[in-house]
Amino acid sequence: MRGQALNEAGHREALDQIQRSRAKLDPVADIRAYVELTHGIAIHSVAAGALRRHSVDLNNHQGMARWLRDHGYPDIADAFNEIESLRTGRWYGRQGNGSTVKLIDELLAKIESWSLA
Repeated sequence: MRGQALNEAGHREALDQIQRSRAKLDPVADIRAYVELTHGIAIHSVAAGALRRHSVDLNNHQGMARWLRDHGYPDIADAFNEIESLRTGRWYGRQGNGSTVKLIDELLAKIESWSLA
């Protein structure tokens, strides 16, 4: 999808597809893939929310947190940043996977709730 602009419906379709794929995983045993797909869901959720709320197409996850913060959504920016941080950490270690899954699901729920509001 790089370089290809999606409308809100396109982002929501991508969300549905990624969510179906993530649902097939064992969150603890497949932590790397689970976190990676969660990151993808977060990206599409923020993009859809930006389109819904501001008619702005954020077609690159680089800078999404800054955009959120600049537009008055610091809590969503923090949740997005934390998902990105957990994503990086899951590539290098497997400690605390159960608590990571719980945290990442909570962070994603916050982003998704904002996206749909």
